[in-house]
Amino acid sequence: MDADSYFTKVVEGYEFLIAFLSLIGFIGILVGFAMLLVLGRYNRSNAFKIIIISIIILSLTGLATGINYFHIE
Repeated sequence: MDADSYFTKVVEGYEFLIAFLSLIGFIGILVGFAMLLVLGRYNRSNAFKIIIISIIILSLTGLATGINYFHIE
């Protein structure tokens, strides 16, 4: 295996991971807001945790990264 092809595969793997985390962050925000609407008063702290973690993931990866990588329109 050539070194260039190896590093190309590694970079493609990182690109996929970043794009996947971008979509997971977006889905986490949707699930968190749905939990806020549905769950009772005592379980809302879990929903807030999911929303905060999803915002952190999206701030690191960017939403457009996942949308462009997976060609979602």
